[in-house]
Amino acid sequence: MRTEKSSDASKQSKVRAPKRFIYRLYLAIAWILTKLLYRVRYIRDPRITKEDGPYFVVGNHVSYLDPIFCLLALNQLSIRFVAGIEVTSGKLLKKLLAPLAMIPIKPFRVSYSTTREIIASIKSGLSVALYPETQRSIAGDLTPFGSSTAKLIRHLRVPVVSVFTRGGYLGWPRWAKMFRPGHVELETRLLFTREEINELSLDEIQDRMAKAITTEDYEWQMRRRRPVRFISMKPAQGLARICHWCPACDRPLSMESGNRTLTCRHCGQSFCLDLTGFLTAAHGSRPFFDHPLQFVEWQRRRLAQALEDGDIISDRCRIEFHENIVENDTKPEKMMRYGICTLVQDGLRFTDDNDHSELHFTLGETPALYTSIGKFADVSLGGIVWRLYPESEGFTSIMTDYARAIWKNKNSIG
Repeated sequence: MRTEKSSDASKQSKVRAPKRFIYRLYLAIAWILTKLLYRVRYIRDPRITKEDGPYFVVGNHVSYLDPIFCLLALNQLSIRFVAGIEVTSGKLLKKLLAPLAMIPIKPFRVSYSTTREIIASIKSGLSVALYPETQRSIAGDLTPFGSSTAKLIRHLRVPVVSVFTRGGYLGWPRWAKMFRPGHVELETRLLFTREEINELSLDEIQDRMAKAITTEDYEWQMRRRRPVRFISMKPAQGLARICHWCPACDRPLSMESGNRTLTCRHCGQSFCLDLTGFLTAAHGSRPFFDHPLQFVEWQRRRLAQALEDGDIISDRCRIEFHENIVENDTKPEKMMRYGICTLVQDGLRFTDDNDHSELHFTLGETPALYTSIGKFADVSLGGIVWRLYPESEGFTSIMTDYARAIWKNKNSIG
């Protein structure tokens, strides 16, 4: 007869662990590349040791390179990462990342299987890392997030480590196609001990965690004696994906990106973006903002005011059936539709060009949409996920800002 202890051991033995040789090989390659490209500086908390693990790891999510930076910052640990399913679904990436034994998570689903895998990994002595924000930061600030990670921390009751990246966003902005060599600082901290987790309330855990991973590269740049230059031949290319509303003529979706400039196609207001990430007004234009995050923060306030005033914000778009997230295999009659998307109360309305039928998508169920900024955003209705491709590259930014505002309002977050 099997004992409860042997049953637990059997479950633990089934947990996938990173393949040690390949894991260390990847770390060595990543260390060399990041040292060459980013002159990485490590600030490590000496209280974090392999013997006191396993750990639950959280961090600020500002670029594609965050998992690599995290693994390097905690190179004495063996870590499994929680990653979006689409990150590892490509043929090449799937093969390359398989030895790391990542824990998959899917958008629009309650991820019980992911939670079980995290718990089993911790019980097996493996550290687990995830990003509470779920999506990379749009403009370099902290994306608000719910209490699910804090609840998981309370359940796991193991020490929690934070990995904080400075310069990571400017090293690969969300709106940019390519990384930008420069300088990055990585700081690890022992955020919670086992004893503290037992003593603190859920709200206290949430508050400390949010403060620990709050990031702002522009403030970091201003504190430095000499701001870091992040090398790019086209520093402003793609910036209109997040900075789209002209502050001079007050028109949304009007800014266009050049190689080094951001210009309104209606009134000519123009900004130049330098290699440190800061904005200056082009000749003949007004100096509204010091950097893109200031631009985006103003834009979010302007969007809220426009919707309160009843202004209509819409864009032409194409929507395509992406996947079914319920048990049945139902598919829509039309797999692709063209029409107009309009922001409405608590969501988005799509009006079909052909039959003028309407689909109403609720926004704000999560604080961050699943989106490739400037290209598409995923929205769901009745268990069906649609992928929305707007005509204007700034409309996905409007959608994410609106979803964020609705979520914050629902959760009474200022």
